[in-house]
Amino acid sequence: MKEYTEKQIKQLEKNPYVFKVTKHKLYYTAKFKEDFWVNYQAGNTPRKILTDFGFDLNIFGQKQIDSLVQHIKKQALSGNGFTEGENRQRRVSMKAAPDEELASPQSIERMQNELLYLRQEVEFLKKIIIADNSRKKD
Repeated sequence: MKEYTEKQIKQLEKNPYVFKVTKHKLYYTAKFKEDFWVNYQAGNTPRKILTDFGFDLNIFGQKQIDSLVQHIKKQALSGNGFTEGENRQRRVSMKAAPDEELASPQSIERMQNELLYLRQEVEFLKKIIIADNSRKKD
């Protein structure tokens, strides 16, 4: 099992996407997991996403990155939302919120991220269709 050095722990604690870090375990915020999932679905590589979110890739091994992707994918597809920290009961729901929560900053930001993702997805689908059509012409 990988052990983080004191220097790495201090560096990781400065990142706003880190919920908690110990010598053996790194806990991400639910916001990180949600943003990571949106970016991953948009076609970005895990390494690019981690770099964009301010993480030093030298801290992570490939196995750790692969594991991170699998955990986030599992949580995203569960329909129960993303967990935050080690308390498995603490979840940030991805389901529809009550009317009074729709205007919350987190809800607005989530909708903006989803809109951005859907726009990227539409552009990607357009490119696939154009490529397919040009191949049929040849």
